[in-house]
Amino acid sequence: MATFILMHENVKGYDAIGNDIEFMFNIIREKHDCYIYAKHRLNDRLEYIDEDKLDEYLESKETIVIYHHSTYWEQGYEKLKNAKGLVIVKYHNITPGAFFEPYNESYYEQCEKGRELTETLQKEFPDFVWVSDSEYNSSELNYVKDDRKFICPPFNMIDEWHKAKPDKKILSKLDKSDDLNVLFVGRVVPNKGHFMLINILQEYCARYDDKIKLRLVGKFDTAISVYKEIILDLIEKYHLDSKVEFIGEVNDNTLMAYYQGSDVMLCCSEHEGFCVPVIEAQSLGLPVVALRSSAVPDTIGPDQLVFDEDVLEYVAALRYIKEHDVSALQEAGKRNYESNYTYNVIRERFIEQIRIITGVEL
Repeated sequence: MATFILMHENVKGYDAIGNDIEFMFNIIREKHDCYIYAKHRLNDRLEYIDEDKLDEYLESKETIVIYHHSTYWEQGYEKLKNAKGLVIVKYHNITPGAFFEPYNESYYEQCEKGRELTETLQKEFPDFVWVSDSEYNSSELNYVKDDRKFICPPFNMIDEWHKAKPDKKILSKLDKSDDLNVLFVGRVVPNKGHFMLINILQEYCARYDDKIKLRLVGKFDTAISVYKEIILDLIEKYHLDSKVEFIGEVNDNTLMAYYQGSDVMLCCSEHEGFCVPVIEAQSLGLPVVALRSSAVPDTIGPDQLVFDEDVLEYVAALRYIKEHDVSALQEAGKRNYESNYTYNVIRERFIEQIRIITGVEL
């Protein structure tokens, strides 16, 4: 029986990295010992260890560490220096600080330090094995040998989430609407491309009609309130107040209703290490129109509507979806999800990679 330690500064329930950690924990626990070390422990379904116990495990060459890297965590870095056994870095990527520089100096510094740590880990620990969420993430690992690079998508809650019943009131409202219902799912932060979303909406209204509604589902961060203020100013400038709705953070039933009742998901995010909302939409047959940026082209798969930065291409795509049968687009999206991102597919890939990397059978 092997012993695994999963490490991350913050372990939450039901966020992208938290889901990845929880599924790994449950799979490993089927046959082996597995524990979590985290500074902030916000998921009580897992078993944690304290710092003294971590230090004890790190002294053993038999301990396998899976270090989830998505932020600057000084303590985590210091602990990795003491690891006598194999270390696997699960690389989720870190947003470049430049996105936050105009809005929050602390966020900017934290992101930049995190990205610097990515390089430090590669150079200082050449024996570490890196498992990235996407090809894009892996392409950033310039100091890791190819035979120490692997790719495994993050586990997600989509299979379980499909059991949720959509909010009937919201779904009925969307179904009865004559508007083109456009959805974006993601936090209200500067790398998510909100300015481009508004520019596309404005251009659509100018070229076609105002029978369109953009809904933004995602948590707002009060530490960068000036960013939202600029978005609101842009909306007011274009007289789009009635065409944009900030939904905020929602539960599964509400989110399911927006996915099922919308006509298209529009993603203009400028930096993603994976982008779970894309595959959430695809799994439910919602057409996706996306910016060709960072990991999104890897995640979204073939035969999808992916464009560069020309706003008019997105406007044309939205109009096409409104006026034509796009079942082929929807089917291609579903195939992408079912072929690459279901729980069983990711589980098999994870188990196989752990076997190759460690020799341990899960």
